[in-house]
Amino acid sequence: MGVVLRRVSKAYGFLWALRDVNLTLSHGDFVALLGPNGAGKTTLLRLLCALHYPTSGEIEIDGEPLDRGKIHLRSAIGFLSPDGQIYDKLTARENLRFFTSLSGKEMKSAEISHGMKCRLAIAKWSLLKPRFFLLDEPYGVLDGPGVDLLESFLKNLCHGGAIVVIATHNVHRVLGLCTRALILQGGGIIFDEPRREPWKSFHEAFANFLPSEA
Repeated sequence: MGVVLRRVSKAYGFLWALRDVNLTLSHGDFVALLGPNGAGKTTLLRLLCALHYPTSGEIEIDGEPLDRGKIHLRSAIGFLSPDGQIYDKLTARENLRFFTSLSGKEMKSAEISHGMKCRLAIAKWSLLKPRFFLLDEPYGVLDGPGVDLLESFLKNLCHGGAIVVIATHNVHRVLGLCTRALILQGGGIIFDEPRREPWKSFHEAFANFLPSEA
C-alpha cells in the first residue's frame, strides 16, 4: 500500500489547520506524528481516514483518489481515537459483530471504563486488519497491559506491510516503536526523517516544543 498527499490544505472557516502538506507513506511505515497542540495532527489524521476532505490538494491511496465515492479504499483504513468509536448501547460482543459485519467479515459497553473501551476498539481492529491504521492519542486511557497489547498489535500490522501513523504526546514511548517521525508545526511538516541512532537532528527539531529549564 502507498499513500500520497500533494499540497493538501484544510481550512475551517477562515482558519487554516493545514497548509500545502506533501507526504508519501509506504507499506511497513510506522510513523510517529508529533508536534504541539494545534499543530494540525488530528486534522491530518481525519483527512487520511476520509472523515474530513481537503479544502485543496489531493490524497491518493494505491494511486486512487481518496474521495467520497471510494468505499473500497475507506474499508482498508482504521482509525482509533480517544472515544474508540464504540456504541455504548451494544455489548462488547455485539460491537465486534456489528463492525465485522460492516466489513463483510464473518465472525452493554456503556457500563465499561474508557480503558476497556479502548481495549475493545483494539480487538475490533484486530479482527478487521486494516492496511492503513491511524491513531490519535491512544495511550492516555490504557494501563500497562493495555499498552503492551496495543503496541504488539501495531508491530504485527507493520510487519505484515500495513502503514501505521500514531499522533501522541508520549514522545519517549512512540520513539521506541516508530520507523519514522514527522513533526507538524503551524499546519505544516517541519521535520520528516527515518529513525536513527543517535538521532540528533530530531532532538534539535523537537527541542523547540519542550519547556525550557529554569
